[in-house]
Amino acid sequence: MEQHGGQRYEDYRSFMRRHQEVVWRVCYDFAHGDVPRCEDMVQEVWVMLWLKFDTMTACSEWQQRAWVRRVARSVLVDLYRRETPPPEPITYEIEESLAAESNDVAERIDELFAILNPDEQRLMRMRLDGYTTEEIAAEFKIEKNAVYQRVNRIMNKLRNYATRL
Repeated sequence: MEQHGGQRYEDYRSFMRRHQEVVWRVCYDFAHGDVPRCEDMVQEVWVMLWLKFDTMTACSEWQQRAWVRRVARSVLVDLYRRETPPPEPITYEIEESLAAESNDVAERIDELFAILNPDEQRLMRMRLDGYTTEEIAAEFKIEKNAVYQRVNRIMNKLRNYATRL
């Protein structure tokens, strides 16, 4: 039996020599120049490359180089995810004045809609829900221009009512 685990080990050592600069650069960049951190990352990458080495022995040099970069980045992203605590959930506090104002606006809209007849309410709800003019025209079985006219009349009706309040 050969020293250090045989031919596979020797092939891997040769592979390491050929690709050590690539692994170092990827780790160094990921560690933002922190050399001790980079050295730890390099160790992790070489372990993963050893575990997957048999899948790349028949590839060309440039394919191996690309594969080394992909494996290194994958290992480093996994390390980062393990070491980075999950973000704190974002909580939103709504001030009481804003909540009250929102309720006032909702009540005002309900009040304005109450002065409309059922067809006008339905048309405006469709408009506010994002239906196209064509869809509204088809629903009411009217022409597109008639939709524009009805919306304008309804808006004038609402404006006149609102100014009297």
